[in-house]
Amino acid sequence: MLSTKTRSAALVVALFAGLIGCEHTPRTEAQKQADKAIAERVDSALQADRMLYAKHIIVHADNGVVRLTGYVWEAPDLTEAQRVAGAVEGVTGVVNDLELQRNGLGDSPVSR
Repeated sequence: MLSTKTRSAALVVALFAGLIGCEHTPRTEAQKQADKAIAERVDSALQADRMLYAKHIIVHADNGVVRLTGYVWEAPDLTEAQRVAGAVEGVTGVVNDLELQRNGLGDSPVSR
């Protein structure tokens, strides 16, 4: 069994290591503009897709990884939005944080 001091020291080391790992290198203006362009292309592709009602989808990009937030009305739209976003030039990955809303009702933070 580890002593209380040993466990406390291990916890401090682990927390410190986590903080060091969270350092974020500032992005250049060119990186910001590239991500903005990717997000705009993804949003345009989502809005143009005739199979998808994408008015409530918000697109963010960070180093080519696109994050989709907001909500869709139909279950197939969850995967369709991810497919469309992943097919856009410059997208290196898609994080799908979309929520399903049925007629504005549901148990999600979006409908509360």
